[in-house]
Amino acid sequence: MQVCRTDHSHEREKILGESIRTVAADLRLIDLPDIVTYLKSGQIGSVGALVQASIELSFKPETLMFGHSGDVYLDWGTVPSVSFDMEFHHQAIHVYFRLLLDAEEAGVEITYISFEGDTLGPEHNTTRLHRALGEARLN
Repeated sequence: MQVCRTDHSHEREKILGESIRTVAADLRLIDLPDIVTYLKSGQIGSVGALVQASIELSFKPETLMFGHSGDVYLDWGTVPSVSFDMEFHHQAIHVYFRLLLDAEEAGVEITYISFEGDTLGPEHNTTRLHRALGEARLN
């Protein structure tokens, strides 16, 4: 099955990625071997504590959260990378996504998004997402 992506999806991922840039940068300060060990040995609580500590520096409580899952990609001849399942909940908007990190880049992949209440169309929902992310940030 091929995933169908719309321009709205791309724009929303861009907005989300920009909003959590500081979280991604902070997570890169954690030693990669520690993250690998925790994820590979199933110590999700330890991973969650590290991720949540990074989130608390930039977002209001209970708006951005670790989704209790992650993965490590270690293959010969490739750059190591990790992913964390994340959730954003604020102003009747719910976003489930993966935060993808490697040594040089970070990205997000939205897996599910919902907008509660009346909507005026996809563009309006994208604007709502941008506003909600801005209001959820601490700075």
